[in-house]
Amino acid sequence: MRTLATPTNHPAAVRETPSTSQFQPEIQGLRAVAVLLVVLYHLWPVRLTGGYVGVDVFFVISGFLITSHMYREVQDGSALGLTRFWARRIRRLLPASLLVLLVTAFAAFLWIPSTLWEVTARQIGASALYVQNWVLAADSVDYSAQHNDASAVQHYWSLSVEEQFYFVWPLLVALLLYIARRPAIASRLGPLSSPRGTMIAGIAFVGALSLIYSVFLTVHSPSVAYFVTPTRVWEFAAGGLAALIFNGRQYSGPLATALAWAGMALIGYAAVTFDSATPFPGWWAMLPVLGTALVVTCAGNTGRTAPRWWLSRRPAIFLGDVSYGVYLWHWPLIVVLPFILDHDMGTLEKLLVLTASTFLAWITKLTVEDPLRRGRLLKKCLRAYLFAAAGMALTVAICFGVTSAAYSESSPNRSAELGACYGPGALEPANGCGPVVGTEAPSPAPAIVTKQNTQPLHPGCQAKAAGTDVVSCDLGVDASQASETVAVVGDSHATAWFPALEALAKDRGWRIKTYTKSSCPVTAAVRILASEKTDSNQRDCLAWGQKVARELAVDKNVGIIFTASYSTAFSFESPGNKSFKDPATDGFTEVWRKWLTAGKQVVVFDDVPRTTGEDVPTCLARQKDALACAITVDKAIPSNTAITNAAKAMSSEGVKRIVLRNQFCDDRLCYPAVGSIIVYRDFSHISAEYARALAPYIATQLP
Repeated sequence: MRTLATPTNHPAAVRETPSTSQFQPEIQGLRAVAVLLVVLYHLWPVRLTGGYVGVDVFFVISGFLITSHMYREVQDGSALGLTRFWARRIRRLLPASLLVLLVTAFAAFLWIPSTLWEVTARQIGASALYVQNWVLAADSVDYSAQHNDASAVQHYWSLSVEEQFYFVWPLLVALLLYIARRPAIASRLGPLSSPRGTMIAGIAFVGALSLIYSVFLTVHSPSVAYFVTPTRVWEFAAGGLAALIFNGRQYSGPLATALAWAGMALIGYAAVTFDSATPFPGWWAMLPVLGTALVVTCAGNTGRTAPRWWLSRRPAIFLGDVSYGVYLWHWPLIVVLPFILDHDMGTLEKLLVLTASTFLAWITKLTVEDPLRRGRLLKKCLRAYLFAAAGMALTVAICFGVTSAAYSESSPNRSAELGACYGPGALEPANGCGPVVGTEAPSPAPAIVTKQNTQPLHPGCQAKAAGTDVVSCDLGVDASQASETVAVVGDSHATAWFPALEALAKDRGWRIKTYTKSSCPVTAAVRILASEKTDSNQRDCLAWGQKVARELAVDKNVGIIFTASYSTAFSFESPGNKSFKDPATDGFTEVWRKWLTAGKQVVVFDDVPRTTGEDVPTCLARQKDALACAITVDKAIPSNTAITNAAKAMSSEGVKRIVLRNQFCDDRLCYPAVGSIIVYRDFSHISAEYARALAPYIATQLP
């Protein structure tokens, strides 16, 4: 290669090599590395814990290539054709993307349980419109959606980010070029007045803002920060700056080779050492971003000792060429195949997914991507835009059809027909009901029950996990007609008892005041949730619980306080200002004693039995035998049920404990469905139907 003026006899010399072609084979190889990191992470997440950084490698490459392309147009004297640019993106990306979405929709209808159709269809529609990342960001802070199973198109979040980048980035470049070409403005920019200088300054400014926001949001809301576009813009900007600063040149020589290998090492280090607990993107994303930038700018050396040689081999280039298709196909296969096999994938099946993803990607490239990208059908911009609109509309319409089919499964209400054997009565031997799970299909059907997770009966009546504001709703009879005002207090398991308490309120003339908060029992101890990445929710929960405890203690209208908690999901510690002998139980008893002293009756629900951990309606929808979703008593009712143990300890002091074990379990099993009613709406919260059915059993235990 021809070298520039830098002396080559110095051992640390860095040589600039102008690109003789726009094609850089090592970038295809780097794409292969990126997609392998992502796919291997999805297949073996425990082995390659940080493989998700492959997405960040893709982002930097996209910023590098797109910015390079747009700047070449400027250098050639051409106008920055926005409509042509977007039409090229449509031809390149949408055919394969929409094909995979449509195939996934039909696969979901054939093999995925009906309980997952709604979330799958919703995310397919969001993916077709390229807003999937925002949907997942909203779900990540929505308690009712946080425990959704990963949909078959969840990976489209990164494609959504890229498409949003492709839409906005040309507008930013056009604005910067407009500024550079205005003499009145350019004269004030000095050395940055050239189009290249203005683009570098503008992109650096936007990238810096995005990085600052990424660091901030990663600390305060990591789940949202992972998905939203503004926290990722700086990664594209890094690639764009690399393209503009080096202006098409690649560096070679010993130092460049060392820097390129350092870049590969940064990517590899992040992939091997990062995990789900790493605050990401934030500062840590700088490792794979910087590593990628080093590789694409310092890969001029073609010798075997340089990364470029390895990244330019035929297998790497082939995998890079089909990397887009591999990314599209691999995740639907990972999600759908276990439902087809009816068991989790082993090593052989995972290798099959890896092979099948590559094969499908290659076939898709030959039969769909290349013909539509290079052929005459979509060559005109208008045709490309019409294709995009029609394809998106068709995909969204099919999603509505899949969702409607899920709800058409609803079985008729059998309560009158089954009588005492409908619901908890099926567990009473005296009723002679036959199988505990029921003789009829569950009513309502699993898809209807699981909908309660996204469409709660009383929206807005449960405070979110973050924050300390007290949210309260009035249920039951009107205050002017109430014979008694009762309160229901606790986390989402207390919210799940709303239907039962409403049924009691109707019979007893109660006005109900609600005080519930996601993942937050009312206790004087600090509750610890292992899945939380920061301790801000712990502080918020403690402060919120203290507010609720004080408010109820002084509320003279409230005579009875019902409380419940998913206490086996937490561990407990003493707060900083006191030391409990047993924080798990002492935190509850301290609060309850204050309420008893204030003249309240305290009624505590035993925590509901634990399940296998799988979403119960989904298990019932995919299993022919409902007993496959049952769990043995010893596992369903562990000894560390803190709220139950606290209620036992305070029974002599006047705390009333509601015991419903016999309405969930017999001597051997705890059941997912009882008397043709599904017991849980997800993996732990009882369904509204089963809560109502338990109202008479609660009533018999009340004074």
